[in-house]
Amino acid sequence: MVDFPKLRAFLIYFLVITLLAPLFACYKPAYLQKSQKTEVAERWRVKDIDPTRLSAEEKIVFAAMGPPTFIRFFRKLSPEREGVYEWVYTDPVRLVYFADGKQLEYVVMDEDLSRLNYQERKARLYVTITTAVVAGLGLVGYLVYDRWIKK
Repeated sequence: MVDFPKLRAFLIYFLVITLLAPLFACYKPAYLQKSQKTEVAERWRVKDIDPTRLSAEEKIVFAAMGPPTFIRFFRKLSPEREGVYEWVYTDPVRLVYFADGKQLEYVVMDEDLSRLNYQERKARLYVTITTAVVAGLGLVGYLVYDRWIKK
């Protein structure tokens, strides 16, 4: 027999974790913890950068151009969906791109910040719908069996 209080507690914890997980999907790099959000999505105004936490190539750009005005986060438009940070200098306007601490000359970026590519997102959607339908039918079948057939 199913222990409904334990099942209910499990479902509540599962839903809470599922709803809180997207909050941790996009994070600031360690050297940007003392920054503030701006009106543009995933863009941080730089207050202070800790140069000890920068990669070798980031240190070279930092030494040559100074701290950027803004830093934005994107995903590479590729099946791997690597994270790309765009350093924005405003006077004069210059953009420098970094992926895994390495400077990129040219990169095609996607503003969708999901780690999943298009096919993986579609597959996840269909698996979620199928799972929900099967779970719902199983619950309905269990309730029908328990209430009317079992008596």
